[in-house]
Amino acid sequence: MSRAPLVLLAGLLLAPPLADADEPDEDVSALREIVVSATRSPEPLASIPSSVTVLTREQIERTPFREGYQTDDLLRYVPDVQPSNLSSRYNHPTAQAVSLRGLGSRRALVLLDGIPLNDGFGGWINWGTAPNAIERIEVVPGGGSNLYGTWAMGGVIHLITARPATGAGVRAESRAGNLSTYSNSLAARYGTDKLGVQLEGRWFHTNGFITVPEYQRGPVDHTDDSRHLNFHGTVTAELDSWTTLTGSGNLFSEDRTFGTTLDVASRTIGTGALGLSGQTRRGDRWEAKTFAQWQTFRNQTGQVTPSPLNRQSEFLASIQTIPSNDFGGLFQWTIHANSNHRVVIGGDARAIIGQSADQTFAPTGYLGQSLARGKQVGGGAFVEWIAAPTERLTLTPSFRADWWKNFDGRIESVTGAVRIPRDNVETALNPKLAAQYAVSDRLRIGASFYRAFRAPTLNELYRSFSASGFTFLANENLTPERLIGGDAKLEADLLPDRRLTLRLTGHHDEVRDQILFVTESPVAAQRRNVGRTRTRGGDAELTAQPHEMVSLKLGYAYADAVITSFPGNVTREGLRVPNVSRHQITMGLTLGSLDSVQLTVMGRYLSKQFADDLNTQPIADFVVLDASLQKTWASTGG
Repeated sequence: MSRAPLVLLAGLLLAPPLADADEPDEDVSALREIVVSATRSPEPLASIPSSVTVLTREQIERTPFREGYQTDDLLRYVPDVQPSNLSSRYNHPTAQAVSLRGLGSRRALVLLDGIPLNDGFGGWINWGTAPNAIERIEVVPGGGSNLYGTWAMGGVIHLITARPATGAGVRAESRAGNLSTYSNSLAARYGTDKLGVQLEGRWFHTNGFITVPEYQRGPVDHTDDSRHLNFHGTVTAELDSWTTLTGSGNLFSEDRTFGTTLDVASRTIGTGALGLSGQTRRGDRWEAKTFAQWQTFRNQTGQVTPSPLNRQSEFLASIQTIPSNDFGGLFQWTIHANSNHRVVIGGDARAIIGQSADQTFAPTGYLGQSLARGKQVGGGAFVEWIAAPTERLTLTPSFRADWWKNFDGRIESVTGAVRIPRDNVETALNPKLAAQYAVSDRLRIGASFYRAFRAPTLNELYRSFSASGFTFLANENLTPERLIGGDAKLEADLLPDRRLTLRLTGHHDEVRDQILFVTESPVAAQRRNVGRTRTRGGDAELTAQPHEMVSLKLGYAYADAVITSFPGNVTREGLRVPNVSRHQITMGLTLGSLDSVQLTVMGRYLSKQFADDLNTQPIADFVVLDASLQKTWASTGG
């Protein structure tokens, strides 16, 4: 359960603000209506067949979750989105994940300005590396492998940062709250018509809370301390009237403790990206981008003695060091055949190199070291046709071919035994057909049918680990997951000027060979391909703005995710997929304005889920309430 600290905000504007609040409203309005993630090219939101949720900068700013590293907390209030139960501010780095439409963790691609936040080695999401200057967030659920490949089997979440604006400005913010929580940030920008530079630094610390129930606590139990430093920079330069060069870099460092003296982790992540984008004289658009990421993750675990329920002392159990490197690039071209037809063609590639070195200990001392390493390369090419044969109908067929290879694997046990896993090559063809029809100016219906896939990560193939005396085993023989599904939506503007809107969505997805931890014994589980799982459900979202000082949003999502086929173990058929709640209810209410006083209250209910494949470890349903009270005393225009 996410327990956010109470935070007080103090902001200081030292110069013209970074956000150009005085720019014409028309530009902001136009930006809100454009979505880039659903088709990999800018498209009006009203013409996209998918059920896309867009969180604008204005919406983000009025919530309690304004800073980039809080993105997973903010997304909890979007129906169909289920991040890990514990906030990334406290959660273990390898447990930071997100599920879309009940498909389970690590099946959604999270992007930051087109660069993956999904860790290449393990698939977990590096939420803490997101800067504060988030312009908007686009959530596109449903099979996305037709455009994005293996990482987007369940959909795409895209964080888009604010572009460096013209002029100069500095912004400092300081926040403090209970649980010894502090967050300080400093951002500066400088921009001209041809050049824009934006720099940002953030320091965060919290002591967190003790996760063990009070009646079970012992002398070994402490708070979950977390601290990080994050530096982010962006430079944009117009090389000529048709071409723009963009460079960005990020450096992230963190240290965490997980409730005891010996359970600690640290990470250092560096990321760099370079991109070119342009437009031809006839209006075609193109983009090329490359990125590189290097990371060192150090994880130390202790084992409580004499038992998890009698927590008197602990001994050092393991020290795990995971260095990894991640490289990738993409190219795409959007061809405007005419005003009603556009074709997007492109491709991307990614290469990942990583290893996990484990030192193992017993109460008597050091036992030895194990090693697991491997390499993974893959990529694909796609084509998409965005057609509007009539004023009311939009058709979007697309197709992607992927190739993926795992190779150069090596597994060394503590005893010195060496095993060389076989190289594995996989291919996948993923089509998608989507359509939307505008019944009237205020009523739209849409549907899509798709295939998608997900290749196992190096972490799933080769890295085993232990926690609290329980061992989680890798499986070098895992095969990719394959999904077939479809969805349908209805969107209605019930009142003029979008003062009351309703969206209804239904979906059905079946996954063959889904990868789950399968319990092998009371002390061990192994990743295995389950024969088949099925997820069906839907969501409803109602948005109302009866007055400029009042806005209300209500949402409900249902996701029934079960194992329908398990060859060799029929007793698991009918059980629920772990870490997926069937029912989710969200609410957001905003009263007032920043010029006077603005109150935002957000609520979320999540029904019971299970932490294991046997459905013997229930996680009880819960309700979370968050609130913020804000007022602007003074600001200066740009």
